[in-house]
Amino acid sequence: MPSLRDTQTALAAALFGAAEAEAAGLLRGGALSPRRRLEIYRNNVLSTLRGALRDSYPVVHRLLGNAFFDHVATGFVQARPSLSGDLHEFGAEFADFLAAFPACADYPYLADVARLEWMCDRVFHAADHPRLETAALAAIPEEAYAELRFRLHPASGLLASPYPVLRIWQVNQEGYQGEPAVDLGEGGVNVLVTRRDFVLQLEGLADGEFQLLAHLGQGAPLGRAADAANHVEPEFDLGATLARHVLEGVIVGFDAAIPAESRSTR
Repeated sequence: MPSLRDTQTALAAALFGAAEAEAAGLLRGGALSPRRRLEIYRNNVLSTLRGALRDSYPVVHRLLGNAFFDHVATGFVQARPSLSGDLHEFGAEFADFLAAFPACADYPYLADVARLEWMCDRVFHAADHPRLETAALAAIPEEAYAELRFRLHPASGLLASPYPVLRIWQVNQEGYQGEPAVDLGEGGVNVLVTRRDFVLQLEGLADGEFQLLAHLGQGAPLGRAADAANHVEPEFDLGATLARHVLEGVIVGFDAAIPAESRSTR
């Protein structure tokens, strides 16, 4: 007689299409046959997980339509079953799955739309953080600026795409009243996603600004991040860009190896 663990493992695998007959044989009989009961369990699981994906990816859902989205979502659920008891964590790999899914090959922008939507979901649910006290930054000696390592707000995210995914996202929002057409030929975009007063804010960034924030977000010191920004945008204004993102709460902290007498709480 199989152990409870073996039974549960077999049934879990069968819910996603593996060894159905063997798993059905582990279920007791009743008003419904074991196979029919297994079908009901499977339908409930698939329906729940597809619903979770629809909630996290409403624009992808709208672009594909109900039937095609459910087909793609079912393939994803079967290929990459949830490993967490928290449905909120399910779907992190959906963009990569879309990029490799043969039926989506005619929609090369779709994976980046999904990446943007997952970022929006993560930003919306991220922890809050107090703003950076500008007095703390002003207390840093000028010669130490290049080695400052700034921290971005937990509720922020950056995405660079060769497709106009911000425009695609905007025209597919509920209540959008503008021109719905999107010209894929208009090229790519750099997107900053933030949350302010529990409302998502998405904006396009110039290349220099994006490179600065992206490098800072990866832990690079300010000097290296500024070099990256100037490389793609020679007229990049470092001071104005830093000031804007400190005041708007995107940059919320910093670390620096500076003399003890120059340190202040930050």
